[in-house]
Amino acid sequence: MAKNGSGAERETSLELPMLELPGSHPCSECGACCAYVAVEIDNPSSFDDYDHIHWYLTHRGVSVYIDWEGDWFIEFETVCEHRTESSTCGIYEERPKICSDFSWNECEKTTAEAAHKVRFTKPQELFDWLSQKRPRNFERYMKSRDKLLHKRATAREGESPARAAS
Repeated sequence: MAKNGSGAERETSLELPMLELPGSHPCSECGACCAYVAVEIDNPSSFDDYDHIHWYLTHRGVSVYIDWEGDWFIEFETVCEHRTESSTCGIYEERPKICSDFSWNECEKTTAEAAHKVRFTKPQELFDWLSQKRPRNFERYMKSRDKLLHKRATAREGESPARAAS
């Protein structure tokens, strides 16, 4: 707090960009909001939709989650190239609008609220959730997947030994 001309205390605002935030600031040393990219995807309903999510989850640093409104997102763990060593923004004045629209007082780190209702980091987590929450979709997906795997195995049996090894 600083004193104004009449001697009364007034709240001071932070002048950004700063190379380091004061330790009392909720964002001090955090930078979690600059360590991922999340993009909304369609709510899955078909074999291909679920199979794409299965594929996403086979990649390191990729997860899929459902937010509190029921929207689905794919998330990539990747740090912004402009995040400084002290986790501040190196291009604060020129940052994209999506960054300036994000408010630290709505962040899951400062509100202690989970950012998502459900989060999948591995295919098995998706399958377990599907079997419990969408059993018909799970059954249809697994039947289609079994058919696909059977078709691949049958095709391999008909290949020459040299081609099958490749």
